[in-house]
Amino acid sequence: MNQNLYVEMAVRLHAPKSNILPRLLQILADETDIQILLMLPADIPTLTDKLHLTTEILENRLHELYLKGIVLVSRRTSPPTYRTVKEVIHLHDTSVQWKKAPKEFLDLWQQWVETEFLEMSREMETVLKGSKPPTRIIAANIWVEPRSQVMHFDSIKEIVNNARSLAVLPCTCRIKAKKCNHLLEACIVLNKSADYNIERGTGRKIDSQEALEIFRKCEEEGLVHLTGANSQDDPGPLLCNCCPCCCMGLSLIMQGLTSFHDPSRFRADIDKVECNGCGSCHGRCNFGAIGWEDGEGSTAVIHAEKCMGCGLCQSQCSLNAIKMIEFRPKDFIPKTGASIY
Repeated sequence: MNQNLYVEMAVRLHAPKSNILPRLLQILADETDIQILLMLPADIPTLTDKLHLTTEILENRLHELYLKGIVLVSRRTSPPTYRTVKEVIHLHDTSVQWKKAPKEFLDLWQQWVETEFLEMSREMETVLKGSKPPTRIIAANIWVEPRSQVMHFDSIKEIVNNARSLAVLPCTCRIKAKKCNHLLEACIVLNKSADYNIERGTGRKIDSQEALEIFRKCEEEGLVHLTGANSQDDPGPLLCNCCPCCCMGLSLIMQGLTSFHDPSRFRADIDKVECNGCGSCHGRCNFGAIGWEDGEGSTAVIHAEKCMGCGLCQSQCSLNAIKMIEFRPKDFIPKTGASIY
């Protein structure tokens, strides 16, 4: 096996320093497959001329690579154009959903997350400082009772109801990490991403009512809503429901790497008169943003600098002592912003 081909592919996926990615690619692609991948983007007639493989062989191999999550196909051209995913994080998200992924493959991805992804994120933190993060948190529960200040891009309900197509996937992070018993079928994909996953067989088509029910269950379990785009105009490819034990994105925030995710436009605020110091909100906060005013058992207090505006504390408070207040202006979210893909 020509190891150099796999290293070259790792470079194309923007992971030139990775020792793990070439090993993952060897599971995804044999040497003929990797030669095909390195010639993309291309259509089948072009590949036939260059590789001297039959149309049938190429169609079968490209279809398998599509199912494995490393190849995408555009049918806007005739004949269709095949290309690879753009970078390693995109490959992680698509290939972990591969139905026939062996345990060795999933374990390698988890190893990558815990080592190389973390190191890559630390390096990118410096590069991204001062730039608008590509993803953001959306506050829980505010979509239940519409309020005047809640914009369409702040509201889970609005985003879901305006989506052309919806599908639900097993959570990519929980598939491989397996560190909790939280809801597995919890990643909602939208529009083109929904179409892609339905066609590929990795997603189950759902309607807006079922999507909102999934979000409700996720809030009950204390999962954080994270959207794959930081934009007023573009809802992004997906809405994740993240746990602190498995989720790649949430773990970065908890380790102080904040250049990848914006908070929501909201912040929790505690009514000192209504709060009885029960402490139920403390266990719901993943960011260490809730403390005690005068020691344990006294009134709870919000540390504003740590609050990411996820809203999970509010949904837990039986006394209605916590409100989500508009803390950041509308233009905190850019009109047209970045996306994770």
